[in-house]
Amino acid sequence: MDILMKDHPFGQIVSITGMSVTIEIYQDVLANNLEQEKVLEAGKNIKFNVGTVGDIFLVGGPSTYNVMHFGIFEEIKLVSSFEQDPYSLHRSTEPKNKAIAVAKVIGYQDLKEKNELKFMRGAGHYPKFNAKCHLLSPEEKKQLFSLNEGTGITIGKASGVQEEDVSIHIDKFLGKHSVILGSTGSGKSCTVASIMQNVLKSHPYSHVVFFDPHDEYDNAFPNKRGGYKVNKIDSVDLHIPYWLLNFDEFQSVFLGEVDLYKNSNGIRILKETIVSLKEREHEKIKATVGEIAKVNINAPLYFSFADELLPTLIRLNKRTIWSSDNEPAIDLNTGDFLPSSGNTNIPRDGKMDKVHQDKNYYGELDQVIEKLQSIYSDRRYQFLFPNNFDVSTSFYRFMESLLSVPSGGKTTQLTIFDLSTLPSEVMPIIIGVVSRICFEYKLWDPNPKKLPLYLVFEEAHNYIPKESNSITRLPKKYLGRIAKEGRKYGINQLIISQRPSDLCETIVSQCSNFFVLRVTNPNDQAFINQVLPDHLNTLSSMIPFFQNGECLVAGECVTIPTKVNITPPSPEPNSSDVGFSSVWKRRLNNYNVRDTIHRWWDVE
Repeated sequence: MDILMKDHPFGQIVSITGMSVTIEIYQDVLANNLEQEKVLEAGKNIKFNVGTVGDIFLVGGPSTYNVMHFGIFEEIKLVSSFEQDPYSLHRSTEPKNKAIAVAKVIGYQDLKEKNELKFMRGAGHYPKFNAKCHLLSPEEKKQLFSLNEGTGITIGKASGVQEEDVSIHIDKFLGKHSVILGSTGSGKSCTVASIMQNVLKSHPYSHVVFFDPHDEYDNAFPNKRGGYKVNKIDSVDLHIPYWLLNFDEFQSVFLGEVDLYKNSNGIRILKETIVSLKEREHEKIKATVGEIAKVNINAPLYFSFADELLPTLIRLNKRTIWSSDNEPAIDLNTGDFLPSSGNTNIPRDGKMDKVHQDKNYYGELDQVIEKLQSIYSDRRYQFLFPNNFDVSTSFYRFMESLLSVPSGGKTTQLTIFDLSTLPSEVMPIIIGVVSRICFEYKLWDPNPKKLPLYLVFEEAHNYIPKESNSITRLPKKYLGRIAKEGRKYGINQLIISQRPSDLCETIVSQCSNFFVLRVTNPNDQAFINQVLPDHLNTLSSMIPFFQNGECLVAGECVTIPTKVNITPPSPEPNSSDVGFSSVWKRRLNNYNVRDTIHRWWDVE
């Protein structure tokens, strides 16, 4: 195997410490201002710069392919004769400077491949002392970046080297968890849109669920002119039936921060009632769907909130019992509980008995009922009470729409949840519930490889923060479980955030791919340095100075860590900055505040 500069090494290794190496640059290269030149043909030369921080080079000669490594420049410096040996008694009066490069070994040449460069991640074996180092041509770097045909999608150009396309391995991107981080205005939304556009274009039958808190991405995935098959769910079309919630979610949504100790009896009664109603529903659908061995509180079975649950709880809250045997004291004419008789005896089946309040029920549901009625009447939560989900088998239709399963001749590839008009306290609940439903569906899927599912979480710091509260507890729990177990069930996630240091580190640490745009906050930079591999410290130190759309890509989806200029999406998401100067120079005409206020009021 030959490389262009095989006969022109620029230096040799003089120190090895773990994966760090020190390279002494040859004097002729230093004398030529750290440049090397190679004649390709008459009148056509190619120049190389030695020691460009972040550049990839080869350690070991092509003739010794079994000990070839790839390094990345971290630092280059000029060392004076005094710095070389400050205690020498025989120093020359003439300065003898030399150039030293510090680099990290990031991989090695595939031992099975003898005809072309083939990058393998990790150490494998260590480079040899005095091993010669060679620069790589743009074509040779392109060979390192390249993936087998059909396995990758191009996301942009290597930063500073415009002719080098950079591709990501699609299965290692979608098949592992990934994270995209970048400050506001760094090009984060455009990066997300560009990558997902390429994914959807090359995979027309994909299954992606996208949580969009600010309605940015609808413009980036147009149905007709863009050719994307999108199922957009906005606040009007958003339906998540209350009976799909497990009891933990039901309690979080409907009861909030109610005192669990004081209301322990009320919550017990609520549980028993819901189970009883679900068992009743099971009896109705048993002939159609089959026997369910044991109906539990979390089974996604229908029950009527207004016609069954609330009336039953209101009735039980007035439960009374006969004093003699503690049997329910029921009025045989109305079916309601008899009022307490105090110390007065009243007739009962030909004898006299007293009616007492049942201390385990009577009044124990006051706060529970109040909370349930409050949520039921709050228009912000009307998505929990859709009219056309009044039977358990409507769950089929819900999952087909959510997972982009072809149904009724309609095929979609992307479901976008537009959460922009929902209150901030409601949004994390929706994201948590939908994520949990997706995960549990994949958990029960007998063939999880048949329908791989990809979840995209924009503004993730709002619902998987470092510090949990009552609103973010559930989404953080569910996304954490997907991060730990999702891969084996064919469900993976893309975490997107502009505030990396506010993210749950446990979830981010499960990510295998990193896309980092410009980040200037010191706390965010420290967080990124914690989660990125050590050998990327040099590249990560450049992150505060990245241009818009410039991105450090690292992880399993790329052959080697690379600084990339992401290809701009077409069309772009609705995330561009507002042009204050141009707008403020023109008179405001044809503007009506009523339109905005009516939307605020949710006027139909």
